[in-house]
Amino acid sequence: MKPTLKPPLFVMVFFSIFGFIGIALLVFLWGSGDGFHDPPLVFKVFGSFIALGFMAVGFGAPISAMKKGKEVDGGRTPPNPEASGGYACPNCGANVKNAEVSPSGDVKCPYCIGWWNIHRG
Repeated sequence: MKPTLKPPLFVMVFFSIFGFIGIALLVFLWGSGDGFHDPPLVFKVFGSFIALGFMAVGFGAPISAMKKGKEVDGGRTPPNPEASGGYACPNCGANVKNAEVSPSGDVKCPYCIGWWNIHRG
């Protein structure tokens, strides 16, 4: 199981502010007014699309960040060595099939940048 990092709470609150701005804009545009100072229908529709964009970014970014999380290794996932053959790095499990091997058997893993010997491990 890969360790994941959740974004800090203040980052999610900051992004959610944009979502609340979108809700406030929709309420302002479509809320009941006195009928005399209501914006024209064209402005209501155009403003509603802008408000939906604010809500998509403001609520979508924190929700997707909470669901996914970020991988600690920067998003690089080593391939499965059993599926493609070759040697498996003992540090991270990556396939080092295409890596250069020294005459003594030393290999540098392209994913974790660690050295290991194919004869010892």
